[in-house]
Amino acid sequence: MATSNYVIINSKYRENGSKSTADFIYSIGESLEISKLAVKSISMVNSEYNVKTDHNILLASTGGPDAPLAFPVGQYTVSEIMAQLVLLLDGLLGGVNTATKNNLTGKIEITTTSAVKFNTNIKDSPMGQILGLGDTTGYFPTNTSTTVNAPFLPSLQGSNNYHICSNTLGQGQGSLLVNNSKRAIICTVPSDVDFGGVIHYEATDIQLNQRKFNRPINIQTMHIQVLDDDNEVVDLNGSNIEIVLQVSLEHIGDTTTFGL
Repeated sequence: MATSNYVIINSKYRENGSKSTADFIYSIGESLEISKLAVKSISMVNSEYNVKTDHNILLASTGGPDAPLAFPVGQYTVSEIMAQLVLLLDGLLGGVNTATKNNLTGKIEITTTSAVKFNTNIKDSPMGQILGLGDTTGYFPTNTSTTVNAPFLPSLQGSNNYHICSNTLGQGQGSLLVNNSKRAIICTVPSDVDFGGVIHYEATDIQLNQRKFNRPINIQTMHIQVLDDDNEVVDLNGSNIEIVLQVSLEHIGDTTTFGL
């Protein structure tokens, strides 16, 4: 006999000891032996800042050692990021420094009282990419200058996708992310709404989204992580995520299918 059933996972009801609403342990309250599952829907708030912790440093040099310019973590517009850059340059260089957006190209143009160049190593100076200065292993410009016109558009969209990961639900069916790190991704959700809006993913073809297991797995308790494009746990700033699964449940001597 086939009946429909769903498993609803909401980080609001995560287990004590969970790290955050994007890195949590969840218990469904009973032991289920699952042979197949699929993600039916995911809802979450797009609440990760576009300038986040450990990605908020710009290294600047006037010819000597690099000096770190630390941007406060938060959600910025282009105007706000330019204003913050000017404040930091004023503190480093003194005098009157400016940052404006070229109305034709949309790129940031910087003038400084002292000649400067910016480190564009994405690991050590990640704000270089956000400001459109580049993401190489060198400097822009190559030599110090009092006029710096960014070669690229500012990148303030934040993460393009969020990856829902669970070793419990993935059962070794890992997906390759950056630096050869494998995570069991059960679904990738596009970040297609503005900051503060609700991202809602709904499977258009549940069969294409189906994950089958060689033998039934127990999903009473599971570990869920939400990762961004940097392969880092998303800071949802306390907002919650809800995941709805369709499952096939195995019974001893009988097989009852739930939703698949």
